[in-house]
Formats: sequence, structure tokens, C-alpha cells
Amino acid sequence: MRKLQLTYMLEPAGSHGVWGLDDYHFLPFVFGASQLKDHDTIVPKSIHDDKVLATESKDYMYLDCIRFIKEVKKGVPFGESSPTLNDISNVVTWKKIASGMIKMYQAEVLSKHPVIKHLRFGSVLRFNSGE
Repeated sequence: MRKLQLTYMLEPAGSHGVWGLDDYHFLPFVFGASQLKDHDTIVPKSIHDDKVLATESKDYMYLDCIRFIKEVKKGVPFGESSPTLNDISNVVTWKKIASGMIKMYQAEVLSKHPVIKHLRFGSVLRFNSGE
């Protein structure tokens, strides 16, 4: 997806789209925060340290997402280009961020009928209508 965005200079249709977090994908942030939740030295504020992003983004999905945003939106202060992610960096622990990201994904993606109606359910992913 990133290659397509960079090759064709694709811009998101709208800010904070249902599939994205600050114009980008949502799930890598969920998985990335979960990946960091037991990390001893990388704290949420570390996203503002370019040295940490350069050395650790290959191993940690959340940091790679932040690095990519900063690369694409070079010259724009991070707090302006990605205010939600900037605010999230003030949360004290990755565990709390991971929990919040899951709740946000539930509310902003899975609970939206226009989005979820396109998901195929079958033998692998079952849907109980509650009836």
C-alpha cells in the first residue's frame, strides 16, 4: 500500500477516514501498540525521537507507521499533520494505547454499517445476528 501511495502520490480522500487513523491505515497502529506494550525502554513519547524511529522502526510496526508519516509529510510539524497520534503519544503506557486502539477500531470501523456490510462472513469468520 505504501508503495502505491508513494509511486502515484496518492492522497487520502478525507481526513480521519473510517479506515484510517490520521489519513493512514488503522490496524498497523493496533498491532504495533500491542507489540510494544511490554517494552521496557521505548515509551509512547519515543515517537518524537527521530533516532529511535531510525533504529527501531524496522522491528516495531507502530514506529514504522510514524516514521512513514513523518517521511511523507516532511516539513509539516507532526502535531499538525497527525494531531490524533500526537495526542496519543501523551498516554503513559503502550498497554493503555493498545487497549484504546482496539476500542477505537471497534467504534470507528467494526460498528459502522457502511463499512462492515462489505465484510464477507463464512466458515472462517462467522456472524451471529443475535436473532
